[in-house]
Amino acid sequence: MRFTCVVLLGLILALTSAALANTTCDEKYGKVCVEAVATSDTVTFYAENRFDLVPVTLNIDLTLRNLQLKSGGNGPFVLEGKDRIALFALRSIQPTAWRYRYEFTFSRGDVTAQHDNGYRYRLPFEEGRAVAIGQGCNGRFSHIEYQRYAVDFVMPIGTPILAAREGRVVAVKEDSNRGGPSRAFEDDGNYVMVLHNDRTIAQYFHFKQNGAEVRLGQMVQRGQLLGYSGNTGRSTGPHLHFDVVKGAVGIESETLPITFQSANGPISCPAEGTRLNASR
Repeated sequence: MRFTCVVLLGLILALTSAALANTTCDEKYGKVCVEAVATSDTVTFYAENRFDLVPVTLNIDLTLRNLQLKSGGNGPFVLEGKDRIALFALRSIQPTAWRYRYEFTFSRGDVTAQHDNGYRYRLPFEEGRAVAIGQGCNGRFSHIEYQRYAVDFVMPIGTPILAAREGRVVAVKEDSNRGGPSRAFEDDGNYVMVLHNDRTIAQYFHFKQNGAEVRLGQMVQRGQLLGYSGNTGRSTGPHLHFDVVKGAVGIESETLPITFQSANGPISCPAEGTRLNASR
């Protein structure tokens, strides 16, 4: 996801050793925060990820006056859940007034993740069930740009959702009972997210209210029950939205091309209307 926050701060050198701290968090969730701690000639930037387990990728853009990099890197920066890390420090060039302005963005996931392209994902539903694709890759309704590799599986509310790949549950939401086709419902979707050993994240969206059967931090196996499908969030009808993502810079998490193992063999980017049968 992409969020932008701006801070403008001007300081004149003072005969004091007191530090001035300024913290800005993303406006939507308040989960990713940047703190700037300033003394008379130095500003040190820290970042905090307040999500419990979800790693995030943070990028920060600076506009500087009479300041230069003293230590640290330029990013992007990857923060684990509950991390607080030092990013970099700036120091004044001349003993005169200095000023800085910054913007930051973040996305779910690790931008350095290297997807295992040889992995064959299990279709996320039970064997013996034929499920149609409601929207495939590059679907015109919402699977565009950074979401272009997502797949929607049409299924009645209450259909068991199974893990397509083993990993650790890093996010669960199941308290919503709202859904509809407009963007007004985007934040109302229930979900389960699973972190894989290659640092990519599988996202399962639109679970029914109280429909999750896993808990935060739980390790799940391929084919294990995650919960039950629904119609919450931005949705035109009951379905499961599935994608695999990594962190990105300046955009929402980037969806990745994957291959499913179906009863008829491997399939990538199944087309809208295709009916698929699951295999182990």
